[in-house]
Amino acid sequence: MVEAAPQDIVDAWLSRLGLPSDLPVTLDSLTKIIRAHLDRIPFENLTVFCGGVPEISLEALSDKILNHRRGGYCVELNPLLCSGLRALGFDVRLCMARVMWQRDVPGPRSHCLCLVRLNGAEYLVDVGFGGPGPTDPLLVGSDTPDLRTEKRAGLGIVLSRQVSEGDWRDLYTFTDELTTMSDVQAGNWLAATLPGSLFTRTLIVTRQTGDTRLVLDGATFRKFAKGKWVEVESLQTPDAVLTCLSESFGIDPPPGVTDALVLKGIF
Repeated sequence: MVEAAPQDIVDAWLSRLGLPSDLPVTLDSLTKIIRAHLDRIPFENLTVFCGGVPEISLEALSDKILNHRRGGYCVELNPLLCSGLRALGFDVRLCMARVMWQRDVPGPRSHCLCLVRLNGAEYLVDVGFGGPGPTDPLLVGSDTPDLRTEKRAGLGIVLSRQVSEGDWRDLYTFTDELTTMSDVQAGNWLAATLPGSLFTRTLIVTRQTGDTRLVLDGATFRKFAKGKWVEVESLQTPDAVLTCLSESFGIDPPPGVTDALVLKGIF
């Protein structure tokens, strides 16, 4: 079980999100927190891309994400979110999922998400999927025009997204199995060290600001805005990538990014 964050971390977290300290335990507050998280704390794999394994203790997450204004991936972002929500009084727990997005078979239990029980209902909350995941709390068992959850035999609950008219793609699947921080640690180790892991091969950074999603994939920067053509820019130098990280994502790149970009053949 994730512990509630102490007050100093809660204050720093809410400050990073640009939210007040007196948020009530309501669906509206939860929605505001999720949208602010996706906008102000980017999904990014810089630590893994540079050859490291992220530390995921609450103190380490606070130092990296709040003090040094970095982002993280699912096993960093969602435990921090869970700890902050618990401190605010929300009934929240972590859950590990198997990624199905762009896979022929479900992967290992390496993705971390949050489940929030509110007013007798359970909501899926996820600020760490890094792309097509939900941008608002999603009532488990419900459908929206773009997302749906459904139970499937042998898999549990499957989250799917409609990518075009009538074309639904599975994102991940999870069960009600108990999740502890040891499970999150195992998922972190797999994501950071498994041979062939996407996170070790290329740089991935995303940010959702309103209806616009920004994505940096290696040296390709894309801007997805609702109702508009996708804007694509090919960054030509490592310095251009560093500038993009700073100006578009608000990230102060750690040492080693330039070397990793060259070593892994992006430049």
